Amino acid sequence: MKIIFQKEEFNIEKEVNFFSTRNNSVGSVISFVGKVRPINNGKKLKNIEISCYKKMAFFQTKKIVTKFIDNKKINDYLVIHRFGILKPSENIVIILVASKHRKEGFEFVDEVIKWFKTKITFWKKENYLNGSDWLKKQN
Repeated sequence: MKIIFQKEEFNIEKEVNFFSTRNNSVGSVISFVGKVRPINNGKKLKNIEISCYKKMAFFQTKKIVTKFIDNKKINDYLVIHRFGILKPSENIVIILVASKHRKEGFEFVDEVIKWFKTKITFWKKENYLNGSDWLKKQN
């Protein structure tokens, strides 16, 4: 069970294979990879700048993960979220979850992503070919 915030790219295949092998006695391993969109709100992206206060982001993520694990049957998880300057098509986040059944795994991924979009202390600035915008938290 691990939560990581990092600037470096992660290797999807390596992370999924290691996680799946480590959790070979469960019924379900769910993976989600979030990427930088090339176009957002009708504007072509040059890059996105993601800043975070790592200690607070970790605390906030651990809070939702713990709450979810207390209510569902989750055996293991890995969450890696990148920050820094990311270009279109680059990976932002990977979430891996091992559970007895797929339903709990899909719900876990959905809740963590919703939490990232609404609660985690991230600041995101999209840089376009003509200008830039700070993104607001979603509700």
